[in-house]
Amino acid sequence: MDLSKNSSTYISTQTAALLAGKSVRTINNWLESGSINGKRVHAERGPGGLMWEIDLASMAAYIPMDMADACVQEIARAEAGDADGMNNVGTYFYAANACKIAAAWFETAAKKGHADAMEWLSICHLNGIGVEKNHALGIQWLGKAAALGHSVAKAKLRALGFEL
Repeated sequence: MDLSKNSSTYISTQTAALLAGKSVRTINNWLESGSINGKRVHAERGPGGLMWEIDLASMAAYIPMDMADACVQEIARAEAGDADGMNNVGTYFYAANACKIAAAWFETAAKKGHADAMEWLSICHLNGIGVEKNHALGIQWLGKAAALGHSVAKAKLRALGFEL
């Protein structure tokens, strides 16, 4: 997709870092070097009461997947703090085999209480997909999803011999 038609979509440095699989410091370095574009906006917190908003279109070369319109919409939802949007962005990266970035998005959504993201994150940890394999953490996320009523997570835990 040509992100140039989404040039009015701006995201935080944190969201840009998640999308690129890089640190906020790297995003700031890209801004300073002119590799990506952004604008300073008023912020309640931050140095001098300002923060950067990054032009999503300028990030296209640093995001390891094609950005369909539907994905850009989910990124906007995620930027607004919507856990379902965060989980959906994770699934786009997972489908693009950018599993490290997908796992980061799943974790972000899971920490906001999103049961599907918890189940996805359990898959990542149990199989070492995008994260280091960690069965204990995988079972923990599966248990959290099941506790929220996630039927697939419940079925998986029962299959593993857990009583619910």
